[in-house]
Amino acid sequence: MRADERPTTSTVLHNVAAFLIVFQTAVLYFTAGYWKITGKVWQDGVAMYYISRITGFETSASYAHLMNNAFVGTALCYFTIFIELALPFAILSARPWIRKANTVALEGMHLGIIACMGLVCFGLLMIGADCTCLRDEDYRSLARRFRSVKERVLGGSWLPLPARGMTPVAMTAGQDGTADA
Repeated sequence: MRADERPTTSTVLHNVAAFLIVFQTAVLYFTAGYWKITGKVWQDGVAMYYISRITGFETSASYAHLMNNAFVGTALCYFTIFIELALPFAILSARPWIRKANTVALEGMHLGIIACMGLVCFGLLMIGADCTCLRDEDYRSLARRFRSVKERVLGGSWLPLPARGMTPVAMTAGQDGTADA
């Protein structure tokens, strides 16, 4: 509607500020991923195990128990490094699913930090920073998907559909051809 007008100063300042927040978030994650990938405990995949044993962060005994599994601990270490190093590339990607998937993974990581380590302020701050990395069209598509899922759940269409060529009666019929009551 306002395509003919030049952007206002407040719009320009807002866009510059948003760009700088996204840039800072990308640099932060890339640097954190770089330092993790060069660290011995992260390379060996035991960093999560050691983190789970720090007495100041013992809010979840199940987290400490889960980190006793070497496969799970190593997978979480490598997954953390991967999603942190991938964020700058995901932001620049033309494919929206990459940005959304990376952001969801980062938010899941920070929800885990909140739940397992008790670092609530840090986790919420980083979730807010992660949300700035999505574009407007990403939020619109997420809102459409949320509305679609909500309508299916509230409308009852979340039930599985019958197989092609089968009627609901045929699906519940016994071996002798009679319908089960």
